[in-house]
Amino acid sequence: MIRLLLIVFFSFIGVSVPARQIRLSSDQIEAMFLKQNLALIAERMNVSIADAAIAEATVWDNPELSVGDINFWKRRGTDEYGGAVASPKQFSLELSQMVSLSARRIKLAEVEKIDKEITVRQFEELLRSLKMELHISIAELVYLQNLLKVIESRQTLLEKVVAGYRAQYQTGNVTGNELLRLQTALFAVNGEMNEVRTEYNAHQKNIKNLLALEPSVVVIVAEEQVDFPSPLTLDPAMLMETALASRPDLAAAVLRAEYHRKDIVYQKALAIPDISLGIKYDRAGGVWDNFFGVGIGVQLPVFNRNKGAIRRARFRLRQNEILVLQEQNNIRNEIIECLENYKTVYSFLEENGVNRSIQSEMDKMPDVYTKNLLMKNISMVEYMDFMDSYHASKEVLLRSRKELRLQFERLQFAIGQTIK
Repeated sequence: MIRLLLIVFFSFIGVSVPARQIRLSSDQIEAMFLKQNLALIAERMNVSIADAAIAEATVWDNPELSVGDINFWKRRGTDEYGGAVASPKQFSLELSQMVSLSARRIKLAEVEKIDKEITVRQFEELLRSLKMELHISIAELVYLQNLLKVIESRQTLLEKVVAGYRAQYQTGNVTGNELLRLQTALFAVNGEMNEVRTEYNAHQKNIKNLLALEPSVVVIVAEEQVDFPSPLTLDPAMLMETALASRPDLAAAVLRAEYHRKDIVYQKALAIPDISLGIKYDRAGGVWDNFFGVGIGVQLPVFNRNKGAIRRARFRLRQNEILVLQEQNNIRNEIIECLENYKTVYSFLEENGVNRSIQSEMDKMPDVYTKNLLMKNISMVEYMDFMDSYHASKEVLLRSRKELRLQFERLQFAIGQTIK
């Protein structure tokens, strides 16, 4: 609370709160997400709400106590000798209880139990979706962190070259067109830097929302070496079988069919009328001064036999069975799509990927070319061509690695399980 008040205070007086960087691995981010994500905490409460609905469904209706026939006027009677005597105050009491002949409360509890199972699957589906969103943000942040390093390195080199050419221009060793060409290239790099930082900030916001972190925190994702399985080891038929058994959204759809079956039984139970049992006491309301009696009441199912609700439940069952078949077909097609996309990116990196030792040597070349340009060993055209080519190939490599990770995450998302 004190930290929050300080943030608000500094924002009002115009003092910016310094950013606090935290470096986390992917596993640490996921552990924090499972513990702190507010959407998961709120959704988990729906399970407790479903438990309360089950408990409420089994409770009997409250008995009803009614007081009536209260006479505000005093009655006068006569004794055996004809003398006037006061009669007792007239009133009546009745206690009644509604009793179900169809065990509808038990049947309603069965419906609510299935609804609880659906709620659990919905929580698992939310968890699956949010984890996918988290993994996408992690992959994007790793990509953007590396891309920013590449752009910052190129920006630093161009600033160095522009400063050197500006000094040589003042001495007349280079033309103004050459200096302008470099300044234009630096301007383009600065614009690209702004665009990448804007995208980086958007993913920072997203991951901080998922982790319920303060606005002043900046998450730095620790880059890790990830070994992705070869697509040749992944059997489409096995993946489909696993998905049909593991996907929580499909499990929820199947459970809805069972829910509608239980609902049909419950709606049929509602067609059977309940009875009302009661006892009554009447004082001075008739021939006897004190009358005790019992009664029974029942609704006659003449006009409403709940046929409409029963038909509606049956149609919903048929509709849900069709939707389950559609969902199963969607899952199969989704797996094939994700697997083919994963194969494409994996094959591209296998064929065109550069190992780390060669990549390290390549990353030294921009400095070498910059020194040769300043020493007039190469022309500006050669320098700019190399820098453009290097920057483009570096960006393609980083983007391909990001796409490989994203396609693998999408494949796991489609299956509903982690591929080991």
